[in-house]
Amino acid sequence: MGVGSQSVSGTDESRIAAERQEGSRWTRLTRADRLAVLIAVAVIAVVTVPRLPAGVCYGDGGDLQFASATLGIAHPPGYTGYVTLGFLLTLVPWVEPAYMVSLGCLAAGVVAVWLCMLMQIRLGANAWVAGMVGLGLTALPRVWQNLLAPEVYAPSLAFLAGSAYLLLKYTRLGKRRDLLLAALLFGVAAANRPPVLFALPFFAVAGLQACVRWEGSWRRSVPRLVAAAGCMVLPAVYALGFLWVRDTPQAACNYIEQYNAETRALPASDAGAGAGLRRVIWHASAEQFRNNMGNTWGGVRSKLRWLRRELGPQQRATQVIVAAIVILGAVIAGRRCGASVWLLGGMAAQSVIFVCMYRVYGQAADLLPLLWAVAVAIGVALSPLVPRQANRTRRLAVMGLLIVVCAWTAVDAADRPREARAADATAFIKAVDLATFPADAVICSSWGTSPPLWYARHVLTGRGDIRIINAGARHWLRMIEDYPGRPVFFTDSRVRLPQGCELKPFRKLWRLEREPEASAGKHE
Repeated sequence: MGVGSQSVSGTDESRIAAERQEGSRWTRLTRADRLAVLIAVAVIAVVTVPRLPAGVCYGDGGDLQFASATLGIAHPPGYTGYVTLGFLLTLVPWVEPAYMVSLGCLAAGVVAVWLCMLMQIRLGANAWVAGMVGLGLTALPRVWQNLLAPEVYAPSLAFLAGSAYLLLKYTRLGKRRDLLLAALLFGVAAANRPPVLFALPFFAVAGLQACVRWEGSWRRSVPRLVAAAGCMVLPAVYALGFLWVRDTPQAACNYIEQYNAETRALPASDAGAGAGLRRVIWHASAEQFRNNMGNTWGGVRSKLRWLRRELGPQQRATQVIVAAIVILGAVIAGRRCGASVWLLGGMAAQSVIFVCMYRVYGQAADLLPLLWAVAVAIGVALSPLVPRQANRTRRLAVMGLLIVVCAWTAVDAADRPREARAADATAFIKAVDLATFPADAVICSSWGTSPPLWYARHVLTGRGDIRIINAGARHWLRMIEDYPGRPVFFTDSRVRLPQGCELKPFRKLWRLEREPEASAGKHE
């Protein structure tokens, strides 16, 4: 009995010693490390803040700004976490609410890049190299555009990257709070952007392995796993509750109501609890876009070719070299911390799987998690050349290189894509001038221009007498029949008008005019 006890005790002491040695790798960053990261983050902020849209934007971005300003329901699946945090930002006094939302999205993107640098450092990369890689990440068109646009992609990446970083920390230190926070952040990311769930199996494996390691057995890990699962589900519960409460005709921003006014495909919001549940499920599951999901093998091959073009270098030799560096970085990271392979692999797999399944090209095919994981792998791959504890000569060399990259970033920013500025609807809203618009007007608008018009009506002017119809042009004439005798305007002149009607320019819109003869004949 005594011998057995001594044997067990010796085993426990060995395990604890090994765990302490592993945990010692998670040390505080040095002053030089913090300085390198701070320089990179400061440069990103300096070159991006002046390029933000000045106010509300067209399309999806404007819808998210409007929903945030009014705590409303944005387009599917609602993005309730985004809207809630955006609403809190809009409470800042003396600042344009739409601009505050754009600033918040930029801050989320900068946090994601900051976490990319920290992840590299924690996996053995030199902080100055990590800073260069982080700045290089912002130079990619996809990343740059999402830093400046009030969209969901940068905030979703920040939540997912935060989850990965905290899971890595939990693997190293075994602190329960890190596991629970990681699960909560993953839940927030998934509730705002459901494709994040494709990364769940990978993150779950990393978390399970760490739990078993720190608790010693599966049975003892169950309480932590249950608590983590509960934290991950909480954001989804909040999202469904938010949609249920805010889905009312009185809400200033309610995409469900706007969609139903055009298509009449859903039950009315006042048709009972069953109808309300149907509307919430329809919205939260993004059923409107379900036809875009699924693909043929030919479609998958086409999307993979598109993905290869989107990732940057077009030359085959360059692609092979970059792929080899990424693989080398993944191998090195795996040797230093096995969980990192699952985390980085999950982020990359999430993007690739969704791209192959989603038949739509462009911004909606979110590549940010993949690019983030690739950047981390590249930084780790360079660590054997310039380790964290490099000699003075190497430290000075990489410090100088980071300064050069910072200067290049500042100069190159002027030539980078300007989609965010092009999406700024401030000039359009100023020209339309809803504050002095004809009373009881009806404005028929498509999705691109509806959000800024809604924002101007509810947030900037309070013109409750103006009705803004969001629908396809083929539905406009049918929908204005509900507003007889009111002045009608269109955002597009390509409308099939009834005989005796014409369109005349009015500010940035087109006013519907009926010829007197046609009106008199119709009256008789």
